[in-house]
Amino acid sequence: MKNIYNKLKHIAVCVFLLVAASSCDNDIQDIGGAQQNYNTAYGLVLANSNLSTFAKAIQLAGLESSLNTPDDFTYFVPNNTALDAYLVANGYVNDLGYPDINLVPVDDLKQLVLSHVVKGVKKRVAKLEGVEADYLTTGDYATMANAVNPDLYLLSINVTNNVLKVNGSDKSAPGLDYYGTNGFVNVLDNVIVLTPPAPAITSLSQVLASAGDVITITGQNFVKVKTVKFGSSEATFTVVSKTEIKATVPADFDSYALIVVETEFGVSAPSGVGLKYLLYEDSLKGWGWGWGGDITWESTEKVSRGTYAIKKVAEAWSGLFMHSDLLLNAADYQFVKMSIFPTESTKIMVTINSDTGDSAKGTTVTLIPGQWNNISIPISALHPELLTDGNFDSVFIQEFSGGTITPSSAFYIDDIGFL
Repeated sequence: MKNIYNKLKHIAVCVFLLVAASSCDNDIQDIGGAQQNYNTAYGLVLANSNLSTFAKAIQLAGLESSLNTPDDFTYFVPNNTALDAYLVANGYVNDLGYPDINLVPVDDLKQLVLSHVVKGVKKRVAKLEGVEADYLTTGDYATMANAVNPDLYLLSINVTNNVLKVNGSDKSAPGLDYYGTNGFVNVLDNVIVLTPPAPAITSLSQVLASAGDVITITGQNFVKVKTVKFGSSEATFTVVSKTEIKATVPADFDSYALIVVETEFGVSAPSGVGLKYLLYEDSLKGWGWGWGGDITWESTEKVSRGTYAIKKVAEAWSGLFMHSDLLLNAADYQFVKMSIFPTESTKIMVTINSDTGDSAKGTTVTLIPGQWNNISIPISALHPELLTDGNFDSVFIQEFSGGTITPSSAFYIDDIGFL
């Protein structure tokens, strides 16, 4: 009888402990309603067979002690398929042609692993109605890799309607919010690479330049810039930000150069500054004439660049003809460029065809008064198909407002050339 009593007592105690444990579970804060998991976030990675390649990378990189801590973590881990594809794409394959994480250099492996881990935050993705939690939102996040190398890009996160996309990928994360005691693990179909791509030039502050000018180069990925070259000449430069460089035009710059930015991560496509051929800089490389108003070929009244500009008194339908000493071919150029300062609003017609009386062989441009208009006209708009063998040796500019311009109005022309 006593034995039965002891057994019943033992059972009762067990039931009590079970109920108490269940009660304690209910007292554990439920992050967004996710089931509490007594493994750590790091432990979840190790326990998931679909993440074994990433777990192996952690081991090979010697990062166990950095990640297996009680700190809060949010992991974004590529599954084995995605990581294997990354290894193959980057040439990390063994003699049998299989992807092999062991072939990745340790330093590269460390950066790869740490690029997928945000330390100090424990954020879930999927929002649950009526549940307050620390949710992951769209934005840029500093990973553990950024702490080691601040030149790396931040991790770009996009969360829309409980769908997670990472690092600009169009692939939705297939696994979300695996909840450990100190964080979340999200499973990705892509590998995060925070290394900046090759630089890219999007614009220059000046179309034309002279030696000694300081040009602002705008673009992307100006990280660890090694050189800025104008043609074969290196320029002195200052990196203002990842999107801006100030560069001084080299002393041997003539009238045109291709600018290239080189970083430790690649070389930009070239961007041209200046003109391949300048018909008028401070003087006309040829001869010219006109009608309907005086012409001053070397005026100092208003100058865009350099010392002189052309001043043309712009009576209605007046014209300016400029002949080049050099025979040019339309196939060698893409644009006719010039800077024009009109004293009042007007329109001009521009042509490179010797038949100056036929405006259909040119194109018109409306000018804004009281400022320098930097005009860029595509050669294709000037009907090069009508030129004999594509050759031309003149530029003709005609006032084309239709007779509304005020007598004695003027426009100033500078830096006429071809690019």
